[in-house]
Amino acid sequence: MSKTETKRPLWTQKWFPWAMVVLLVLVAGVLGRLVLSAQSQRSQLEQELDLQRAAIEALRADAKRQEEDRLIQEAEPVVTSSTVSDQLSALQELVTTEYIYTNAGKYETQNQIHIIGQGINIPFTGKRFIVAYDGRIKVGVDLSKAKIDVNADARTVTVVLPDSEIVSHETFEDTLVVLDETNNVFNPISIENYTEFVSGQKAAMEQKAIDRGVLTNAGAEAKTIVRAFLSLLPGMEGYNLTVK
Repeated sequence: MSKTETKRPLWTQKWFPWAMVVLLVLVAGVLGRLVLSAQSQRSQLEQELDLQRAAIEALRADAKRQEEDRLIQEAEPVVTSSTVSDQLSALQELVTTEYIYTNAGKYETQNQIHIIGQGINIPFTGKRFIVAYDGRIKVGVDLSKAKIDVNADARTVTVVLPDSEIVSHETFEDTLVVLDETNNVFNPISIENYTEFVSGQKAAMEQKAIDRGVLTNAGAEAKTIVRAFLSLLPGMEGYNLTVK
């Protein structure tokens, strides 16, 4: 072999292109592996970051829930005049006491003429009857008039109820029974006579109920009901409740 052929450049050698192809393939393979490795590492890193973020959010949510539970447990119900008044409003119908009675009475009248300022009975115009009927008197306490005092420092609640009173009085016409009756052709008995008699008896029956202590009993019962009802109010266990 001549010296000229020995000194030929490498790229002019026949094997050089093939060597370059092999080299490029090797470089491409290495680069591909590096790229895949980088992507895999980045994906793994992102997954780890997501797990860390989820763990942090879970810890924050748990801490928030524990704080809310603590605040709820530590929060003490507040008793105010407004809350007590609201409870009394809902209680109004429960403090009404019913007094049921049966009354029998005699009605008697006669037509008169007035001469010189004096009433003179007209003969043969008298009429009378005896009837019995049932009635119902309702006695209650107007809780809207109750005086409420809440002392947060002394931890006391004082409720002063107004006096009980008659709130309604009704009679039942379907229970009216005529026990005796004397009619007169010149002055016949009418339904208005019965109504007038029953209406005139109301005041007497109310006074009889009062004399039997219906107002006193209703007041005592109202105090018992109000005390029992308010004692169930949230937070009331921390106060000294007085109802009078």
